[in-house]
Amino acid sequence: MKLSLKVRLTALISALVLVVVLGVSALYLLHFVRRELQNVELTAGYIRQEIYARAHEAVATSKIPRYIDRKDPDEVRAYLQVRLSQDEALISLMQSAVGYYPSIDYVALTGPNRIILADYDASQIGKRMLPAPPLSHLLHEGLIDELRNIYGPPQDYEVELPMQLDFGNIGGLPFKMSRQPFGDVRVGVSTVFLSAEVTPRLRAALVMVGVVVVLATLTAALLSFTALRPLAAISQSVELMARGEFTRPVQVKREDEWGILSSRLNLLGEQMRGDKAAFLALKENTDQLIANLSDGLMLFDGEDRLVLVTPATRRFLQRPIEELVHKKVAEVFGGFGPLDRLLREVLTRREKLRLRPLDLPDNPETPRVTVTTHIVREQGDSMWTLVTLRDAGTRAQLEDQIGVTARLAALGRLTSGVAHEVKNPLNAMIIQVEILRSKLLDVDGSVKPHLDVLSEEIRRLDRVVKTFLDFTKPLEIVRTETNVADLVREVFTLAEPHAQARGVQLVLEMNGTSPLVQLDRDLMKQALLNLVINGCQAMPHGGELRVTPHLGVKHLDLEISDEGVGIPEEDRQKIFALYYTTKPDGTGVGLATVFRIVQLHDGSIDFTSEVNHGTTFRVSLPS
Repeated sequence: MKLSLKVRLTALISALVLVVVLGVSALYLLHFVRRELQNVELTAGYIRQEIYARAHEAVATSKIPRYIDRKDPDEVRAYLQVRLSQDEALISLMQSAVGYYPSIDYVALTGPNRIILADYDASQIGKRMLPAPPLSHLLHEGLIDELRNIYGPPQDYEVELPMQLDFGNIGGLPFKMSRQPFGDVRVGVSTVFLSAEVTPRLRAALVMVGVVVVLATLTAALLSFTALRPLAAISQSVELMARGEFTRPVQVKREDEWGILSSRLNLLGEQMRGDKAAFLALKENTDQLIANLSDGLMLFDGEDRLVLVTPATRRFLQRPIEELVHKKVAEVFGGFGPLDRLLREVLTRREKLRLRPLDLPDNPETPRVTVTTHIVREQGDSMWTLVTLRDAGTRAQLEDQIGVTARLAALGRLTSGVAHEVKNPLNAMIIQVEILRSKLLDVDGSVKPHLDVLSEEIRRLDRVVKTFLDFTKPLEIVRTETNVADLVREVFTLAEPHAQARGVQLVLEMNGTSPLVQLDRDLMKQALLNLVINGCQAMPHGGELRVTPHLGVKHLDLEISDEGVGIPEEDRQKIFALYYTTKPDGTGVGLATVFRIVQLHDGSIDFTSEVNHGTTFRVSLPS
């Protein structure tokens, strides 16, 4: 689980306080243990001095018997050793020291080779005492070593004091025996007794240290948590900024550094929100622009890795673009076709191309392309390489279509003028025929049929010219918000007589939707009416004509389906042509007008048909 910054800082501060308190506590425990050892050392030294003083007094007050050869130092020493071993005051002092002080293990007076001369236990006299390290060694070790020695295997440490007796004060002894070393006073301290004495005090000290550590840590955690409380809101806001989801300002009402930081973050958040909105708008526009590009664009970075590719590139490389992104040049153009070989070589050499034509015999979609490469350099080094692939065949087709369109437009203007010029003579001819009719009918009645034919043909020619003028006349689109369902119902009302005459049932299938679309209501009504009447006329034996709207994300589709005779295969390419009709009394203008109205609305129209099963026209309009 990811911890927040506030929790991490609180834990860090608490850990630092814990380390400091533990360090201070360790120093306190070291001082405590060392003080206890120093007290033991002082006690042992005090006992040592007392034993020394009593032994010295016992020797000084001794009287050498006559049977002792005073000139023999060894004989005198032996006598004094016996005297000390039997001195009740000295033995009592030793017993008191061992019994009263818990840490004292033994008190003894030893001679050469650590032979016991006097001891509170008479059975030890004459035995050799085992060597023991000085107590001062224990005092100069670290805390861990001191505790390890105290609580480790049983061990004796001792304090010693060399004993030099002033034999010159003893009467009758030669001067050369004065101030001769006599022995050593030894006070032993046992770690067993020492641990038993130190443990209660050490346990109390550890309890106190533990309480101090816990209280100090909790206090540090509480204080740091309180001091860092605004950091939670600031950290959350920073995290939202990092994810681009900063929706509300930081609510920290303080006048210290936290308040200043929160106000700066709020200002930064507003700036980031505005920049994000601008970036998203720019990205959306760029994505739409790239998606609608017919040319294939590929952008390579300085390491020859593909970082940007447009969807149209798939047509030229015959590979999904998802497999190309972040690939090297050798991987993108790893094939053996002419396009792969050319681009692999050009990009390797950083060569610049300008509309290089190239044939792709294995690519039925784009058999001929033009290749352009552009090198972007910075400080002399190539940083980016842009490759543009363009369909040369489509470009030629577009150029041809533009030329044809221009010629048709010129021809349209010419024919429109010719139609205007023809219409006036036709009107004059109709008038003159009527005058001739009125004059010739009284003279010769046999000319009437000829005059009727001439008049009818002139009128038919006039209708053709009028229809042509209406079709070529520019139309102004007036878009209004229109309910498609209401518009279809109005069309059904106008087409109802035609439908009843042929036994056709008109059905509007809404699928639960009633879309609103911006369109020219009158023109679109005219287009739908033409489609509905054509559908009724295609069902001489009756049936059902169904209109179904489908609302998509960006388009509204209107399906007009009939159950009529259908459209033969040979007529399907010509049904939208002007003046083309399969009806005996048709003009060939209806579907051409529908096609023109749909195009003026930036829409499209297509159809599917099956002979003797019906036809479905599909009108697609921007929603």
